[in-house]
Amino acid sequence: MDIEGKASLSAWEAYKTYRRVVGNKGSCGVDGIEVADLHEFLSMHQRDLVRDVLAEKYLPAAIIGVEIPKSIVKKRLLGIATEVSRWLQQAVSQHLITRFEIEFSDHSYGFRPKKNMQQALQQSLAYINAGCSDIVDINLSKFFDEVAYYKILQLIFEKVKCATTLRLIRKLLRPPILVNGKLQ
Repeated sequence: MDIEGKASLSAWEAYKTYRRVVGNKGSCGVDGIEVADLHEFLSMHQRDLVRDVLAEKYLPAAIIGVEIPKSIVKKRLLGIATEVSRWLQQAVSQHLITRFEIEFSDHSYGFRPKKNMQQALQQSLAYINAGCSDIVDINLSKFFDEVAYYKILQLIFEKVKCATTLRLIRKLLRPPILVNGKLQ
């Protein structure tokens, strides 16, 4: 998405974004649009959707909150966004990746394009074979529940310099959530 204010997604960017959403599969959100229906929906509504984003009129639909077991006793709330919201999230993600990926360490593997756990394990083995004895694996419990989004948004703005992108990210981060038939 040419979020920085010009027109809309190029045909190639829109297609790449669409393919990523389709590849991720997932359940449909509150609007009932299945991933199989996304192409038809976008062919009819993409221009209006991008226009609404640029005009700051876009509001993401509520997400469906579903509790999934985390352990025998604990549960975790999973949010199911609409396919349209996922498409916009993917467009923003692809845009940000082009700005930030170059600065990341080659040996950082979490949530990175073309990086995976297998590569992290292979690198760990290489470090062990080279005589290193300490490996750090960090999993921050409830990180996304506790993160100070305003700090992350400030860092993104310093790099991207686009208020429209920031407004869209803010909206996508805080949609209403539908849990057991009640909006929260």
